[in-house]
Amino acid sequence: MVSRIRFSEFLDKLVLLFAMLVFAWVGVQAIFEVKKLDRISGQARPQLPNSLVNAERREAQKPDISYELWAAPESQSRGEDWVFDVFTPPVIYYDPNSQEFAVTPPQQPTHDPGAALFAMFDLELLEVRPRPYRLQLVGYAGEPGTFVAYFEYAPTGELVLMREGEELSEFGVKLVSFKEETIRILSEESMEVVQDVGVARLLDFSTDQEISLTNRETKMFSDLEARLRDARNGAIYVAKTGNRLEFESGDYVIGDLSATPEQATITKVSKDGSRSFSRTLSLRPTTEIPPRDDSTQSSSNPFAPRPNG
Repeated sequence: MVSRIRFSEFLDKLVLLFAMLVFAWVGVQAIFEVKKLDRISGQARPQLPNSLVNAERREAQKPDISYELWAAPESQSRGEDWVFDVFTPPVIYYDPNSQEFAVTPPQQPTHDPGAALFAMFDLELLEVRPRPYRLQLVGYAGEPGTFVAYFEYAPTGELVLMREGEELSEFGVKLVSFKEETIRILSEESMEVVQDVGVARLLDFSTDQEISLTNRETKMFSDLEARLRDARNGAIYVAKTGNRLEFESGDYVIGDLSATPEQATITKVSKDGSRSFSRTLSLRPTTEIPPRDDSTQSSSNPFAPRPNG
């Protein structure tokens, strides 16, 4: 047993000795290889000729640079304010008052005292609706042959009385005929109701056409008109496409009108005609909740639909 232990110890020492010899041999080989690489690299390095060691020093000559002045940028076709170079694009500003883009700041001081007044937009849109006829039949009285018809003049709400054959030059119409007709209509309860209705035929001098009116419905045309309010004093204006409203700060020209949605494109023009900008007006949003029962509402609008019964 003792001889086995001694033999294993001897074997371990022998293996360790062999490993040390291998390690030493590898180290010696590495040293020789490094020296060989140094010799190779030293032979490949170019040597500086002795003639250049003490060569004369000379300073580089400064090159001649020519400068060329560019011409000043010219105004663009958009206007005299649109001036910029190829390498300096313009700064574009948005003016919330005029809702337009410009290359000049919207708050830039100006020597024109009317500029601030012109920038204001004084109109608000209340309604866009089909254009009603200027006279509406609202009632009548009397007997056949002697009927007196009651008309409401839309622009002012004035009540106008006319007899058959009568002519009113101030309103531009003549009552050609008036008669009473009996019609049968179905009520909401699907019951037939008999009702007397007045029918008036007017000759309109401005168009040389006859207009038929009844006291059961409002006479409307297919073209549109807008109801506008002056934001300064609350005055109400009714205008259609092409009309011009004159204000102190400028004139407002009514452009395109739309019923769905209700919008009006209006152009404001300065008094001298040198400036103008357009704005599309929409109805102001409201947070009011209308009552469920429309029959309880009393509308002051003379062009509201009249009840059938």
